[in-house]
Amino acid sequence: MKKKILLTTDFSKNSWNAIQYAIKLYENQNCDFYILNTFTKDTHGRNKYTLLDPDEGFNKLSEKRSMQGLGDIMVRLTFENDNPNHRFYTLSRSNLFLDAVQEVVKSLQIDMIVMGAKGMANEPQGKYGKNTLAVIENVRKCPVLIVPRQVTFNQPEEIVLATNFSSDFKVAEIKYLAEIAKMTNAKIQVLSLANDYLTPQQKKNKVYLQKFLKDINHSFSVRPNLKTADSLSSFAGIEHSDMISYIAKKPSFWEKFGFSKPVLSKLGYHENVPVLALHG
Repeated sequence: MKKKILLTTDFSKNSWNAIQYAIKLYENQNCDFYILNTFTKDTHGRNKYTLLDPDEGFNKLSEKRSMQGLGDIMVRLTFENDNPNHRFYTLSRSNLFLDAVQEVVKSLQIDMIVMGAKGMANEPQGKYGKNTLAVIENVRKCPVLIVPRQVTFNQPEEIVLATNFSSDFKVAEIKYLAEIAKMTNAKIQVLSLANDYLTPQQKKNKVYLQKFLKDINHSFSVRPNLKTADSLSSFAGIEHSDMISYIAKKPSFWEKFGFSKPVLSKLGYHENVPVLALHG
């Protein structure tokens, strides 16, 4: 079945690395890749308000640069990728980045978003970029695969699913994880961050997950009483995990207003491991 993959780019090395990762990950799959670039002028100081520059000349120049940049990517892909399973399309939008992503996901029925952990903006070290966090928190229709710049593609042999079993699992949330595991023949390592004692609801959720993964090589590990980021960092390093995944629930009331960290921030920044955010 054909997959539709959205690749976002700001023409940085980070975004190009994510594009390359996606192409190699889906090497044996029939895919349409849509490469999206947006060109609005960010008004710094007010994160929620980004306006188009009123100067028409600026807008025309920005559009030209966007089209040229996308054209350069297409030329590069033409020389570097001759996979008959893959088709590439470019999208240039004069929208806010998040608005453009949401519109494309809806109109084209995108199956997966692959993007860099941060763009060319001066983002703090050891943290995910604001666009990355915004997409994960607001685009709920499909999963998001985040690829840090330091990641070089290796066929995944093990994928970690971090969970505390507190929330009910849904088929829509984990089917993409199962698909990646099947197409790469990877093992899924379910990393439990819960305490040793599970509540009846947690036990029920664990049994459900076991049934869903019955046809996939998987196992369970426990890292109780540790902070999420510390636990994942040590686990990924020791076990040589190739991908980390988690269920990205809708932001809480406090997260929306900046009083609590998004789940991805709590997981910590992993510069050598891609992260798959799954949505229900």
